[in-house]
Amino acid sequence: MKTIVFLLAASILVTGRNHVGPRDIEGRSAKKCSPRTATPSATYGSGTTSGCSSGSVCASPTDISVTAPRENIWRELTITESDEIIHFLYSDAVGFNLTPTVNASLSDNYIHSIELIRPTKVEALAYMADASAPIPTQYAKVVVNHFSWDDPVYKFYKVGPIPVSNATSIEPLSGFYKADPTRSANCGSLDTPLSNSEDFAIAALMTSITDITLDLTGYVYYNQDADNNTMIYEAVAPQGFDGTSRFAWVFFGVNSAANEITPVGIQIACDFTGVDESQFSCDKGVWYNGQTWENVTAFRADYEANKITRGLKVDPDIAWSSTTPINGSTTPEMDRKKAPIFVTPEGKRYKVDKDQQYVEWMDYTFYIANDGPRGISLFNVEYLGERIIYEIGLQEAIAHYAGNNPSQLSTVYVDSSYGFGRLQYQLVEGYDTPYGATFLDSWTHFEGETIIHNSSIAIFEIDVGRPIQRHLDGWFYDSNSVEVTKDIKLILRTISTIGEIILWCYLTVPKGNYDYILDYIFSFEGTIEYKVSASGYLQATYYTELEYDYGYRIHDALHGSMHDHVILVKVDFDLGADTANSVESVTIGPRTQNIPSSWFPSDMNITSNPKTMGITRQKIANEDDARMSWPQGFMLVTNENQTNAYGEKRAYRILPTTYATLAVEDSPFMTDGANWSHDNVAFSVYHEDERYGSDEFNQEAHGKPLVDFNTFFDSESLNQTDIVAWVTLGMHHVPNTQDVPTTLAHTATTSFLITPFNYFNFEQTRRSAQSIKLTYDGTNLTTAEYSKLPTCSVNMTAYASTEDFTALNIYNNVLAKGTKRE
Repeated sequence: MKTIVFLLAASILVTGRNHVGPRDIEGRSAKKCSPRTATPSATYGSGTTSGCSSGSVCASPTDISVTAPRENIWRELTITESDEIIHFLYSDAVGFNLTPTVNASLSDNYIHSIELIRPTKVEALAYMADASAPIPTQYAKVVVNHFSWDDPVYKFYKVGPIPVSNATSIEPLSGFYKADPTRSANCGSLDTPLSNSEDFAIAALMTSITDITLDLTGYVYYNQDADNNTMIYEAVAPQGFDGTSRFAWVFFGVNSAANEITPVGIQIACDFTGVDESQFSCDKGVWYNGQTWENVTAFRADYEANKITRGLKVDPDIAWSSTTPINGSTTPEMDRKKAPIFVTPEGKRYKVDKDQQYVEWMDYTFYIANDGPRGISLFNVEYLGERIIYEIGLQEAIAHYAGNNPSQLSTVYVDSSYGFGRLQYQLVEGYDTPYGATFLDSWTHFEGETIIHNSSIAIFEIDVGRPIQRHLDGWFYDSNSVEVTKDIKLILRTISTIGEIILWCYLTVPKGNYDYILDYIFSFEGTIEYKVSASGYLQATYYTELEYDYGYRIHDALHGSMHDHVILVKVDFDLGADTANSVESVTIGPRTQNIPSSWFPSDMNITSNPKTMGITRQKIANEDDARMSWPQGFMLVTNENQTNAYGEKRAYRILPTTYATLAVEDSPFMTDGANWSHDNVAFSVYHEDERYGSDEFNQEAHGKPLVDFNTFFDSESLNQTDIVAWVTLGMHHVPNTQDVPTTLAHTATTSFLITPFNYFNFEQTRRSAQSIKLTYDGTNLTTAEYSKLPTCSVNMTAYASTEDFTALNIYNNVLAKGTKRE
């Protein structure tokens, strides 16, 4: 799934929209497409009962601008800011003796990553509350690989103030994590120097057995520069436990985009400990077709003695693995017509400050932020002018595999180590999103570069096509009325294809298999849904009968390995713009009710204590009791200082639509690195050193994780304090033939809602104009439609995509450039 290291040079296109913000990336992000030409707005009727005059042209889907009330203080550093930091880090005064990553060896010092340190919550709320308050002082978190040191480590630094000036200094990062963030060189995820060094060892082993692999599998591997490789490899993760060593099984598939689902049946074991590639060795074990050898010598001896049981060969014709649509005689006749699309007859109904990445829709406002490991988060989410959420966003996603072969058994991917923000790519208008969506760029700083993700964030509105509210009153033969309200939602979407980004001759070559579709979904009445859907290629395995208990055979030589996707989402509640909240569990269960005997006649046989059901309210007192499975009921975050008109505490309910925790118990491959994965939901008190529920450096040090979720829970009271909810989503994925060639997003999906509960005095759809009431008095039908269907004609060319689809656009700082290491 992850460590793809056969790299192909490819040209990088540089087109996209220029909307990355006032901390401008100075025109270096891309050559820009011409903006979509706006069609003049039509003249509509007055009030809310609009309707274009017959023959007029509907408004085009032109973006509507708004000015954010305050600057987005959570957004990532710009190119200018990261450039200045890089120059600072290369200076003699700092003395790091850095080498540009693109031509660094594994034993050099080089930059791993640069990220904004978001302001403390206290600073942020003070800034948002006071129009005259200055922007909080900005600092950056810089991770440097000090691999030339006698004790090679990743070192974490705090650099600032930013922008860089004579006042800027550098110091070890403290107060950000509970643990010392200094990490062994064996604890990092794959980067360019490590990729090159691993390939050195893999190539040495594989070139020594090309005669065997060609005979047994029909395929060979030489090295990442060879043009005649017919297979490609992946080294699974984790490769380490506590930073003392690095070991991995490597499996091979057909050299194609579909290598994940074309494994050829050969796996090798490698030791990648340390930073001296000459000490790397892949002669630590061989697996083929369910058989294992301690080393290559034993493997060759059995091969030459004809003692190896041969397995199935993968047919080089792998057209079945292509994602290209099959058009022609099998396509249903009606499917050749263009599918329905969404239109906005009066123009868009939301506003965006593209510079500040700030959004207004109906009664919501929020700011968008991005970081490399976790991707998009939302900050200062307000509804009806009150903050309800300070922060909501993905924290982690793990994929834990199973199987009766070494690579699948030992695979647990901590996907923040590859980076949801580093790997969110441009969205395809009309397919990833409706036509006419609003697009924003995002960017991250990794390996001394700025990676610009053109049009990687989409915002759009949809009509779900079903009512959010309706009711029929009366009788058909007499009089009746029906009232219906449309379910209109605003969606903010990104898609991350999780895999590796490897630098190669000034280019960045991304390769991954699972595409995670990440949605924030807003409903009119105050509900927000966070949803994750997965598509893309499986990490499948070579078929043998030994895999029977771990899934199904899904192609000639292919077995669909079962695995769990488990996802952690953070929700920092501030209900009623108040950081003092509490937690309550409401359980639904059977009860016995004592009643007077006179309530029912005796012949009904109703006893004086009939069985019924009821609710049990339990306030969660402290963090010790706050790691929970979903009750037979629901969880509430409440504000006990605020009540509605009827004296009930204002609250939001956390409501899972689907969920799963990790099925593996006591996994030796993910010991303390994902302790959250066994809880459905947990609640803790906000602390600055508990900002994130996981970290990218947990991947290779799960026995000594940088972020240990267990340490968040230390008996603190949850009574009217700053509550953070940690919600675990997931799906148990047992692949079948409907996952070939790719998994379908609508079946591999999981989500949860946060929805008002006694928060208002009435449900808020009553304020929506997207409603109709039909009344029949037995003679006449009266229609009251509050937002009538427009009669204008739609100019479909206004919805046509003008986006050129691009690869990642990379801006290389002059100090980070270099030639490929030979």
